[in-house]
Amino acid sequence: MIKSCDICVIKQKGYTAIFEDGQNIEALSSYFLDYPEEEWAILNRRAFWTLEHILFDLLDYLEAHYPADSVYFVHTNEAELPDDQEQKMNITELRSEQQTAWIDKVIEKKAIRTHFQPIVEIKNKKASVIGHELLSRGVNTQGEIIPPFKLFEAARSRNRLFALDRACRMEAVKNAAAVKMNQLIFINFIPTAIYVPEHCLATTFELIKQIGVRPEQVVFEVVESDEVKDINHLKNILNFYRKHGFKYALDDVGTGANDLKKLASLEPHFVKLAREFADGVSSDPAKQNVALSVIHIAHHLKATPLAEGVEHIEDIEYLSNMGYELFQGYYFARPNEIPVVQLDGAYHAEA
Repeated sequence: MIKSCDICVIKQKGYTAIFEDGQNIEALSSYFLDYPEEEWAILNRRAFWTLEHILFDLLDYLEAHYPADSVYFVHTNEAELPDDQEQKMNITELRSEQQTAWIDKVIEKKAIRTHFQPIVEIKNKKASVIGHELLSRGVNTQGEIIPPFKLFEAARSRNRLFALDRACRMEAVKNAAAVKMNQLIFINFIPTAIYVPEHCLATTFELIKQIGVRPEQVVFEVVESDEVKDINHLKNILNFYRKHGFKYALDDVGTGANDLKKLASLEPHFVKLAREFADGVSSDPAKQNVALSVIHIAHHLKATPLAEGVEHIEDIEYLSNMGYELFQGYYFARPNEIPVVQLDGAYHAEA
């Protein structure tokens, strides 16, 4: 059985550095002697190959002694002159690459922490916790939290989005046992990070089984900042989840990236109204129209509507009267490392 995609495995990157005519690189030969011979090679008088960590150590020297437009770099895993040099980078671009290289260590060390934010149900003017969304945060070498937007921004820059998504998903599953057995567990995933569900999700499903979480507890939540172009691929993933007894939710519904007509064909169990339409909805007619459209399509699909990002009681009251059943947001609780058990009177609805 294939346990993970090759792209999820961290590999040491290599680069070929190519210098323009007139640049002498003989002085660099002595620099490499401190490193194992298999990690570098002088290819000719104008080019060398080395692994990424060595090149990054050398970058300050290159910036100080060579004009920025006199040397460029091409990603190559072998000590060779690349045939295709279309993807070449200059020194400035390589420096940008270096500044996001930390994401590899986060993935390799699984330096990811799970925070829990409650999913709240309101019935008869009473609120209760019926589940949690498991949100991933990175941890740097000083033990400080790395915000999710910074994590995924760095992963995109390094082409590690696939590996980061898998790492976050697996860490979320590991920590899911902290949620009560009768509650739902929302776990995010990025569709473009899953190539073949049977392969890419094998370890996720196995881990869920090992920790004793029931499939019907788990809601896989589609998170995609860019529009999903291959709708059939997304359907294939969602059908795979459903076949194995899991539920799934569509996130940020109402935004331009999630056309309501397109979503109708996906048959989700939950539809989440985007926070930008939930926050302030009680006093904004445009947001009210979007919220109404979302709840109509949710009911048509026999899906449960959920409003996320709620921060004000007026918005909660408005959406509840409209027919929204589930809520999530700072009004009830911020994401926390320990799941909220009781709301302690956080919701005070008028009788």
